[in-house]
Formats: sequence, structure tokens, C-alpha cells
Amino acid sequence: MNEIVLRPPVNLSEDWMILVFLFALVTLAYTRRFHPARIVRLWNSTWNVRILRQAIREEPNTPRANLLFNISFFLLTALVLYMAVKYLKAGPADIQGFLLYLMILGGVLLAYALKTAGIRVVQLMADGDFGLGEYEYNLFLINRVIGLLLFPIALFLAYSPLKISEPFVITALVIFGIMVVYRMLRGLFNAAGSGVPVFYIFFYICTLEILPLVVCIKALMLTQH
Repeated sequence: MNEIVLRPPVNLSEDWMILVFLFALVTLAYTRRFHPARIVRLWNSTWNVRILRQAIREEPNTPRANLLFNISFFLLTALVLYMAVKYLKAGPADIQGFLLYLMILGGVLLAYALKTAGIRVVQLMADGDFGLGEYEYNLFLINRVIGLLLFPIALFLAYSPLKISEPFVITALVIFGIMVVYRMLRGLFNAAGSGVPVFYIFFYICTLEILPLVVCIKALMLTQH
């Protein structure tokens, strides 16, 4: 029988990746210790609007667990993108390792900073909330779920045999794409149900979804030069 041998991360200079996994594990341990029902409620809120709105009313009481999950999402998303770039050899030749990871992490943070800023701009222009508070909460709620789903995939990507790495990259991208599309549809249906004018719904899509995506794609294209 052929024995499958686990390999270390991309190279021995990338031991820093274990810190990302350690942070994600600490986040889970902290949540299970101090907020044991949060993970189940997180999952239920993702698919049930009633539970979502109940969570929005109660979340300010326990913000630290959400903060940890949000950070975990950013770190794991950047790590999956980093390893995808490494395996596809799409990154710049003169920037490698931890510096490349920090650049990708910065791009992910910038994309969501643009989303958050876009929400504030739309609220200011519309002179009201128009369901954007719920949209923003739903945005980071879905991200926290994505972070949980990405953890095992990122772990397999880092330590699985090289020949089976590509399916994990594809799986991660598919999961992210499905959850983002679901988040957009849910946000649009909630906005329409709240009586938001069609103009503002169109403005949501352009400002809060398409613009950050274009920025990320442009940044990825620049790394190939």
C-alpha cells in the first residue's frame, strides 16, 4: 500500500502559520468556555432570520467572542489565499513568505473596510438605516461561519500531500463563493422586505459588493507583476 506522508507547510521558514491555527483554536476554546451556545446560535442565525434579529438585539452584551471570530476569519481567509497563490505560483517573485501573507491580509482587511465605509456612506446619503444595520451584522455573521468552515480546509492545505492540495483550494473558493452569494441574496431580500427603494438596493450592490470585489481582483492582478 502507498503510505500517505504528511508534509510540513510550504517551507520551513513558514512556521508562523501555526500561529494562525493556534489563534483559531483559542477562539473556539474561549467561546466554548464562556459562551457555550454561541456556535450553535451562530449557525442558526445564518439560516433563520428570526434568530438573526434576536441575536442582533442581544449581541452587544458579548462583543468579545464576535471580535475573536472576526479576526479568525480574516487570518484564515488570508492564509487560504496565501497558500493558493503559492501553489499556483501567482505571487510576485521578490515578495514571499510572511510578507506576502501580510500583503494578502491587508487586501482582505481593505476590502471589508471599504464595505463598512460604504455602509456608512449609504446611510448618510439615504439619511436613515434602511436595514443597513442588519446588513452589516449579517455581513460579519456570514464571515464568522466562513471562518469556521475554512479552518479544517486551511489545515489540510498546510499539511496535506502536495498532489491533493488543489481540490482543497477549489473547495475553499466554492464555499466562500456560495456563502457570499447567499449573503448578498439574503441582504437584498431583507432590504426589499423592509421597503428599501430599488435605487438604494442597486446602490448597495455596486458600493458594498462589486467595488470591494473589483479592488481585490485588481490587487491580485498587481501581485503577478
